[in-house]
Amino acid sequence: MRLVRALLIGAACVGVPCVAVAQAVDPIEGLVVREIRISGLQHLSPDVVERHLATRAGAPFRRMLLATDQRRLDELRLFTAVELDARLENDGVVLHVVVAETLRLLPVLIISVTDENGLSAGPGLRALNLLGGETQTGVAVRFGGETGVSATLDRTTITPGAWPLHLGFSYTSRENPLYDFEERATSAVARISYNWPHGLRTGVMADVLTLDTGASGASLSADGTDVIPTIGAFFSVDTLDSSTDPRAGMWAEVEVDRLFGDARSWTFIVDGRRFQRLSDRHGFGLFALATFQTGEVGVALPEYLQFSLGGANSVRGWGLGSRIGRNQFIGTFEYNYVMLPVRAFSIAGLNLYGGMQLAGFADLGLTPTTGSEPEGEPAIDGYGLGLRFLVPFVDVIRLDVAWGEPDRGASAYFGVSLKASRQRSRVR
Repeated sequence: MRLVRALLIGAACVGVPCVAVAQAVDPIEGLVVREIRISGLQHLSPDVVERHLATRAGAPFRRMLLATDQRRLDELRLFTAVELDARLENDGVVLHVVVAETLRLLPVLIISVTDENGLSAGPGLRALNLLGGETQTGVAVRFGGETGVSATLDRTTITPGAWPLHLGFSYTSRENPLYDFEERATSAVARISYNWPHGLRTGVMADVLTLDTGASGASLSADGTDVIPTIGAFFSVDTLDSSTDPRAGMWAEVEVDRLFGDARSWTFIVDGRRFQRLSDRHGFGLFALATFQTGEVGVALPEYLQFSLGGANSVRGWGLGSRIGRNQFIGTFEYNYVMLPVRAFSIAGLNLYGGMQLAGFADLGLTPTTGSEPEGEPAIDGYGLGLRFLVPFVDVIRLDVAWGEPDRGASAYFGVSLKASRQRSRVR
């Protein structure tokens, strides 16, 4: 029997180096996790880190869970760097978790870029875990294309059993170039959700928008100021490897909202994003957003809540307002090449990170039902090249050059944060 077994092993190694077979066996897979050692913390408790780990002391070690642990800790936005290292010690596994905390109170430069008003910037202050509960608190003032003040409270987490939270207040004063009036808008929003296993999430939202259009006639109310409360519910699934620099996985959400007050409308949103890693440096993404609204424009739905296509955050290569409609569909294909992988570094004791990517993209936009759409087909498309700079507190800075609109030539665009996220905004 020993001879037969030896012959079978020898046959299995024909054409395959036996050393590769040996290396395929993980010596610590399945062993008991004896201890989890956490280092690098300055203000947070080790319990904050441990409660978000899928790897547990006393349970069998599974290497595949390390990617889950990495994503959960990154999603908290409390650390600029996270390193996980599992080692064999005394016939068991010890998981070493090394983190670098972001400064607890951090002055930042706030940058906002929209197709309608261009660049706005100003000072801001971010506080991490200031109120406990693993929260991020921020206040900011912006000047430039629009003047605004804002305050936010966020708890970002994908850990099952946790409750993500977003509370926000903002006031903005700006010119609305699409409908030619001076806009003063105040918004208070709350979104709370619950994380289920396997990346599933359910939640509810409430928002109150007060928008003063002056004497422009763009409002639904006679006094020129619309007050529009909104309540809604959403369901999402998230299997991404990262929310700030996604390279693999999917994110999808379905949301249904009801507008009250001066408006009387339903909004249905279907948003899907798929990322595929081809190699360490190559990958692509597919994004699709469809939004449908009910109600007659100018009667149950104010005209300024219609969708505008064209620009850095919708269909690149076309000018702002190339298509305007009550409903919208936006599809994007984007190829990415990693020029500089994301790396953590420190400057004067401040923990930061950075990276750079080259992108090629194509956009398609459609307004199935129209409001003040210009002459021409409802669908438009564009394509181009760009650079992506991954930086802390902003996530992504986009520099794009695109072609699409006839006789327009090349158009340059500057954008902040993922396009797939920005195209959900009212002012984008």
